[in-house]
Order: sequence, then C-alpha cells, then structure tokens
Amino acid sequence: MTELPPRPADAVLLDPHGDRCFGCGPENPAGVALQVYRVGDEVLADVSFAPKHAGAHGVVHGGVLASACDDLVAFLLYVLQQPAVTRSLQMEYLAPVPVGEPHRLVGRLVSQEGRRLTMAAEGRAADGAVRFSAHAVFVTVDLAHFERFGAADGADVVSRFRVARPDTATADTGPPRPSVPGTIARGA
Repeated sequence: MTELPPRPADAVLLDPHGDRCFGCGPENPAGVALQVYRVGDEVLADVSFAPKHAGAHGVVHGGVLASACDDLVAFLLYVLQQPAVTRSLQMEYLAPVPVGEPHRLVGRLVSQEGRRLTMAAEGRAADGAVRFSAHAVFVTVDLAHFERFGAADGADVVSRFRVARPDTATADTGPPRPSVPGTIARGA
C-alpha cells in the first residue's frame, strides 16, 4: 500500500500557527508545510517529507520528525482553546522514515492536570506501521507570553485564540478549559 487512507469526512482544515512557522507555515521554504485537520478531539496531517528534510541515507532527519510532532500536537491547543507552550518532547524512532513516502500524523490529548497538558502523537506509514511517536508536555500560559515577542506570526496566534475564546484576557492564567465544539478553522 503506497497511499494513505482517505481523511475522515468530518475533518476540518485548521489555520497554520503562522505563515513562517517551520511545521505548518505555507511561506517557510525550509519548512514541512503541514496542513492540519481537526477530527473530533484529535488532529491529523498527511505528509510526505521532502529531500530538504533528509538526514543520512535518504531518511528524514529525526529533528524534523520531532518538529513535525511538536507542531502537530500544538494544534490541539486550538481544540482546547487554551494557549500553551512546549515544556518537553520525547521521541521514539521506531523505523526509518524514507523521504517522499506518505505518512499520517495523528495527535491527541492524553491528560490535563492544572496547567499541564500531556499529549501524544504518532506517524504511520501507508501500510499502517507506526514509524515514530512522541510524548509532549505543554504548560498553559497567558496570551501576553506570545505578545511580548512582537513577531507577526505571534500576533496571529494571539488573534486566533481571542477569536476562539472571546473571554480570554491577557492575564488569563487559569487551568485549561475542557474541549468545546468551536475550532479555529481555516479562514475563521
């Protein structure tokens, strides 16, 4: 099998974190350019890594796989409607990921405890074999965290969270709220 299964019919395309984001930005020539979809409380992206993402011997560099997983699970923050940042990311490289072969990345929330969000991701080849997986811990932050850096892409993140949660004040440091039906869909 060389093709991935079709995306679920209820998949909703989400806006990228920013135009120059390494993981999902459409205007980053070195980036992965993930197009991430929400499916229920999970996120998914189909990707064939380019030659520019290669490490040794025609396989994708492990750092690129880690970046893709980190970016993918960060889209769960849109689902949760809670701004947060990566605290830690652990990768498991289970099999080589050849450049140019399609993979489906899926991310999900594992648990929430106060400001701590534990997430998981995996990358499956077209034959269904899991070739890599990630375990990430994010910590919720207030929107001022993103505003202080002043980057245009950071401003995009702030506005997207404000649209998703109109009640989000700059000083909001409370625990994450449960998942809600609204999502930052592309063009929202």
